[in-house]
Amino acid sequence: MATTTKAAAPAKKNSGFQGVKAAWIILVICAIAGYSVWYFVMGNPDNFIGGDRSGHPANLLGTVYKGGFVVGLILTLLFTVICLGIERYFAIKTAAGKINLAKFTAQVKDLIKGQKFAEAEALCDKMQGSVANVVKASIKMYQTVEGDDTLKKAAKIAKISQAHEEATQLEMPTLQMNMPMVATIVSLGTLTALFGTVLGMLGLLPLFTTSSQTRSTS
Repeated sequence: MATTTKAAAPAKKNSGFQGVKAAWIILVICAIAGYSVWYFVMGNPDNFIGGDRSGHPANLLGTVYKGGFVVGLILTLLFTVICLGIERYFAIKTAAGKINLAKFTAQVKDLIKGQKFAEAEALCDKMQGSVANVVKASIKMYQTVEGDDTLKKAAKIAKISQAHEEATQLEMPTLQMNMPMVATIVSLGTLTALFGTVLGMLGLLPLFTTSSQTRSTS
């Protein structure tokens, strides 16, 4: 009768907030919020003399509304950066673990020196976070290669280093997630403001032309 071997179950990844992968959803929601604030709040008729949006603004909100659609775009970028900043805060806080990093490092080093690997893995499970996941992967590989007499010391060190690097690469996407979008928005923020300034100056050109023609006629 043929015998079957049961495959080892994959290690359970520590649960916790891993970040928002579909950041474009945040961008869409912030765009809706930004343009809603621009049109319904800043563009409220009460912010204009006579209740006419096309007229003169009566306060600061009405004046900002006169900046045009670029104001909604700037608000979109602002809200997106704020939301992604909050998202990154909770994701990095989760990745930092539940125990003080210096305390965890000292304890796990003492346990490894004392060959107490089971206790070290239990401490990693208690710590959670990216550092604990990397340390646990390294400990597991050390236990695997330590009992293998066919490998030389250099080969064992290489396998442990490889396991360490692979575990680190698995954790990096969570830590770096959405950071390129934040960097891009920060760069575009200044350019968008300059673009709005240029549009505003172009919008004032007809006024300057009319006033100059009036002075020449008089």
